[in-house]
Amino acid sequence: MYDIAIIGAGPAGSNLARLLAQQTQLKICLIDKRSLQDAQPGIRRKACGGLLSPDAQKMLARQGLTIPVSILEDPQLFSVRTIDFDNRLENHYQRHYLNMNREKFDRFLFHLVPNWVEKKRGVVFDVKKREFHWSLQLRDEGQIQSIQTKVLIAADGANSFLRRTFAPDSPRPQRYISLQKWYPLHDSMPYYTGIFDSNVTDYYSWTIQKDDHLILGTALPLDSPVHERFELLRSRVEAHLEIPLRKEIRTEGAFIERITHINQLLWEKDGIFFVGEAAGAASPTSAEGFSYALQSSFYLADALAGNAKNPARFYKRKCMKIAIKLLAKQVKSPAMYHLGIRKLVMKSKISAISTSLNTGFSKNIND
Repeated sequence: MYDIAIIGAGPAGSNLARLLAQQTQLKICLIDKRSLQDAQPGIRRKACGGLLSPDAQKMLARQGLTIPVSILEDPQLFSVRTIDFDNRLENHYQRHYLNMNREKFDRFLFHLVPNWVEKKRGVVFDVKKREFHWSLQLRDEGQIQSIQTKVLIAADGANSFLRRTFAPDSPRPQRYISLQKWYPLHDSMPYYTGIFDSNVTDYYSWTIQKDDHLILGTALPLDSPVHERFELLRSRVEAHLEIPLRKEIRTEGAFIERITHINQLLWEKDGIFFVGEAAGAASPTSAEGFSYALQSSFYLADALAGNAKNPARFYKRKCMKIAIKLLAKQVKSPAMYHLGIRKLVMKSKISAISTSLNTGFSKNIND
């Protein structure tokens, strides 16, 4: 019998396991479908740009963590190039991201979890609530094992099995498919590109250089013709940036969620705690989730480490800080996703599309 079982060893789950192991003597189990303990890279890849935002960097610093150089990839990005195909405008503004390898980042956080935390590989496919504990079944390469735990944590991402199973009636954020493809790149593109094109998606698309490769990605509504929309994006970006995007190296996909109201955040339900994207905590403007994964796991560790008489109430109160941040981003959203407002913003050279106001330059795409 475990005191705590954490489903999902992404940034939220691994960070929570590390903090709880440091602060308590609880018996903890950390479960993930990937082989994060193995030395070799896994075959499961999440469609993630791997950019660590300033807010995420601050959360790492607050917890005394630094990023090893081995995780970083070239080039480091200090500029965002915004391409608005709808309004035929471009803009640049300053923004400081850490460009990193996502899988290596997950492995880095996973290996910070102390050895006395038991780590299991497998897919959780059945969870039952008993009188005083939870009973879980997980499958790994055809083998099934059962575990019991007193406390259950959902850190299993935007498509959370636990949230779908135990909170099916809770308000859910709008769901998207994040699709990105890798191409060889022979030139340097030392900036992150944010692309707006309503013919492709009502969200946004992006390019990110990773060493000698270029990622082209987009977030598409679930009911959209995914392959046709991506091909439209690829052809337009190829022509506009004047780079070949024909020799595809690999494709990655994942579910992401975009909150439209803070009542779509779910921190606790029937004794299950939710962290990171499983709670709905991701930016509604950019889908950035690292900072909220680190922040929510930090708060939950504090709640479960014996610092609160009522951990659920304590955790929800702490997470109001996250809800306020996300509400502020929701207020900013029209500046990014309303065609008319975005046009005025870009023409006025005000980078309201970033998290702060900066001046840059604008040009007409036809110029």
